[in-house]
Amino acid sequence: MAISRVKINDFLVFKGNFEAKFCSGVNVIIGGNGTGKTTVMKVMYASKDIAGNRPFALESVNLGEYFNTTMMMKVFDDWSNVRFFNNDIFYKSEEEIGFETNDDYYEGLNNLDPQIVVECNGGYSDTVFIPSMEILSHAKGLLALYHDREISFDKTEINLLVKAEKGAKREVSNLANRILSKLSSIMGGEIVYKNGDFFVDRKGIGEIKFSLEASGYRKLGLLWKLLRNGIFEKDSILFWDELENSLNPEIVPVLVDILLELTQSGVQIFIATHDYNLARYFDVRKNKDIPVMFHNFSKDNDGQISCVSSGEYMKIPNNLMETTGAALFKAVASDALGVEDDD
Repeated sequence: MAISRVKINDFLVFKGNFEAKFCSGVNVIIGGNGTGKTTVMKVMYASKDIAGNRPFALESVNLGEYFNTTMMMKVFDDWSNVRFFNNDIFYKSEEEIGFETNDDYYEGLNNLDPQIVVECNGGYSDTVFIPSMEILSHAKGLLALYHDREISFDKTEINLLVKAEKGAKREVSNLANRILSKLSSIMGGEIVYKNGDFFVDRKGIGEIKFSLEASGYRKLGLLWKLLRNGIFEKDSILFWDELENSLNPEIVPVLVDILLELTQSGVQIFIATHDYNLARYFDVRKNKDIPVMFHNFSKDNDGQISCVSSGEYMKIPNNLMETTGAALFKAVASDALGVEDDD
């Protein structure tokens, strides 16, 4: 399964009409703060989570549980009919949808004027959203608390915890085993879950509570646990928000290679990042068998957000990572020459 396009009309930071088209491989989303990178990934994740295992979803839904609910309250007073559809299946039955032909189906969709449209091709196996905030350290008792109380964690984080707490699969693929070995080598151990908590089982040291481990290793440990639980299989989707947080730059190319391997096995990946090294490594490590696209989100003076996409990083116009990098180079050069930087 691959998400091919998203259209958003007047939703949260998206004023007016917004549209972005994606590839079936790795999609690297860049742009300034407040340009909707996280929002668009959560919208796509929510559409598939709501659809569940059904091949078709066309309904009104409440997106509040996928975002901060207090932030969304006013939004949903005005936007209660958020619709999704998956265009690979025309209809389940005439009675359920009310359209007698495929042409009627498409004409009906055109007349709906939905606030959010997520278009997909084919079925899918699983979907994972990894937020910028590390979640496993908060595991103990969180799921029980979530079902009983109003807390600040949203459904993307809760769903991730549920997937991480699943038992390990008896057998995983050869690819998963290779990646698990790479991650274990970097972390110096494996991730275990017991008594409602996560630990890093370090060779020669023993079990270290996850919250006491280095934050960069915790990020790798989460990926290790999801792989060991068999979450990433063919036709699954991974959304990862600011995965570069807490990672030492030397680990970035290793992680890029791992994600490209997952893509080659049939996993579609969406990454929102502010990190130049991460974006450039995807550009230089890709090959013709692994589609990689870069999507630059930008906002004009009227607050309208647009997306410009390219298969080559260096061809992205108005790239803030490049312009700020150039400004830094100019400042360094001015300092070395002992002259004042006029910027």
